Amino acid sequence: MVILGITDGDDGGACIVRDGQLVAGVNEERLVRMKAVIGFPTNAIREVIRLAEIAPSDISGVAVAAIKERFNPQPMENHGWFRRNKGIGQQIKNAIAGAVSPYIGKYALPKKLYHRMQVRLNPERREGIPILLKDLGIEAPIQFYNHHLCHALSAYATSGFETAISVTLDGGGDGCCSHVYHHKGTSLSKLHALDSFHSVGNFYSYVTHIAGYKASIHEGKITGLAAHGKPIYKDELLKLITYRDGEIINVGNLFHQAAIRKIRDMLPADYKMTDLAASIQWILEDVAVRYVQYWVKQSGETKVALAGGVFANVRLNQKIAELPEVEEIYVFPHMGDGGLSVGAAFGMLGSERQQYSYPWFLETAYLGPGYSNDEIRQELEKTNLTYHFSENVEQEIAQLISKGKVVARFNGRMEFGPRALGNRSILYHGADPAVNEWLNKRLNRTEFMPFAPAVLPEFANQCFKVLDAGVRAAKFMTITFDCTDEMKRHCPAVVHVDGTARPQFVYQESNPSFYKIIDEYRKITGIPSLVNTSFNMHEEPIVCTPDDAIRSFLEGRMDILALGDYIVASTENTD
Repeated sequence: MVILGITDGDDGGACIVRDGQLVAGVNEERLVRMKAVIGFPTNAIREVIRLAEIAPSDISGVAVAAIKERFNPQPMENHGWFRRNKGIGQQIKNAIAGAVSPYIGKYALPKKLYHRMQVRLNPERREGIPILLKDLGIEAPIQFYNHHLCHALSAYATSGFETAISVTLDGGGDGCCSHVYHHKGTSLSKLHALDSFHSVGNFYSYVTHIAGYKASIHEGKITGLAAHGKPIYKDELLKLITYRDGEIINVGNLFHQAAIRKIRDMLPADYKMTDLAASIQWILEDVAVRYVQYWVKQSGETKVALAGGVFANVRLNQKIAELPEVEEIYVFPHMGDGGLSVGAAFGMLGSERQQYSYPWFLETAYLGPGYSNDEIRQELEKTNLTYHFSENVEQEIAQLISKGKVVARFNGRMEFGPRALGNRSILYHGADPAVNEWLNKRLNRTEFMPFAPAVLPEFANQCFKVLDAGVRAAKFMTITFDCTDEMKRHCPAVVHVDGTARPQFVYQESNPSFYKIIDEYRKITGIPSLVNTSFNMHEEPIVCTPDDAIRSFLEGRMDILALGDYIVASTENTD
C-alpha cells in the first residue's frame, strides 16, 4: 500500500509511506526557499513521488492532516502568528477571540461558537484539495485526519514502541492543544483532549512575540535566552496559565492580543527579556512535565512518544526523561506541524488495517533528495570556484576541521525536520567558545543557543551524564543532557551556560560517512565530537540543492565547502 501524506498549513509538506514504512519526506520550504511556508505543498508532493520512485497512479490513498485548516492553494510566506496577513476573516476571528476570551474560559457556549466560526471561515479546502491533486495526476481516495491524532501517530508509529502513551502539545489544531493516547497491542484509545484555549504553547509564543521575534517560528530563541535569566516573573505567569489535576488551565481566561497585553502590563518598565524568557521556560517545564507525568501514571505505561511544537523544547524533553516513572522517551524528529503529514499517512494505514500497531523504529531522518557527484560537478562547473575531487573526503574534512577550518557539508539525502543531522550541516571544532558569536554573525543569525555537538555514541558517557531514557531522542537532536567536566573543558562551544548540550548521537549504520568524519577527527585530536549547526543563512530554510549550498557558502563566508566528494576552498581563506 502506498500512501501520500500531506500537511497544508504552517510548514506544509508531504511524505510517502509504503508497505508500512516512511520512505520519503520533504517540506515545501526547502523547495520554494521560504521558511516554514504556509499552504498546499505542490512541489513537495512531486518530490516525494520522485524520491519514492512511483507514479501518481501508484498512490493507494491520500491522507491529509487536520480537519480545520485555512485553504491556501499557493505557498504563502510565514511571518509568524501575529504578523501574517490571513485576510479579513482571520482578523475578525482573532479580534473576537481576544475580546471574548474571558467568557470562553468560563462558559461552554462561547467556546463552541468560536470553534464553529473557525470551520465556517474555511469552507473551500475540502473542495480545493481534490482539484489540486487531480492536476498532479492523483485521483486516489482522500481522507482528512485530526491534527492531534496526526501528531500522536507520527511519534508512536516511528518510535518502535509496542506499548506506550503518546502525548501531544502545541499551540493548537482542530480545536485542541493536546491529546493523550494509549497504544496497546493493535488498539488505540484516546485518554484525554485539552482545548486549545488552554495552550501553554500559546503563552510561550506570546513571550516570543513580546521579545520581538516571530511567534510560532522563533521560540527556540526564547529557550536559549532563558538560561541567561532568572524566573522572577513565574508567580505572575502562574496566575495566567497553570497545571491542576491532569489539566493545563488558562486561569487568566485570556487569548491572543488580550493575553499579550496582560503580560506586558504585569511587567515592570525595566524588566529584562532574559528574566521573562527564564520565567516562561520555568512555567513550561513545571506545567508540561506535571501534565505528562500525570498521564504516564494514569496509563501505567513507562514509554512515552512525544510530538507537537512544544516538544521542540529540548530542555523540557530532558525534564520529562528525568521523571522516575519514565523508562524511555521518543520525540518525533519533525515534531512541529511540518511533520503532520507522517501522522496522517500512518492514520490511513491504521484505519485500512483496522489496527494501530507499528512495530517499526525510524532509523534515519534522511528522507529528502540527494545528489550524485556528477550532478554536483555540473553545478560547480557553472561557477568560478576552485575545487577538487577527494579520494577520502571524510578524512580530508576531519583534517581541515582539526586545523580550524569551518566546513559546510552537503552530502547524501536531506534531513526531514528542523534539525540538520550532518548531511546539510556546518561543522567546526568545539574548542572555541566564541564560535557561536562570530559564526552566527557571518551567517546573519541572532541565536542564543550554543551550537549542538555531533557525538559518537560509544563515547557518550565521556561527554554527558547520559539519561538512558533519552538515548533514543538524542539520535535526532531532540533532547539536552548535562555535560561532563571533560566535555566542558574540551568542547566549550557546544555547552550552554546552564551546563547542558543538545547532542546528536551519530551511529555508523545510520550515516557511515558522517560517522567517519567524527571518528577521523577523534583519531587526530582525541575528541569524539564536532560542532554541528544547520547549513543555511538567517531566515532561510536549510539548503536543499547543490545550488543552494554554493550560494549559502559564498554568502556565509565559510572556509570550506564539501559537496559530495568535492572540496571547495574559499578564495578569502585558502591558507
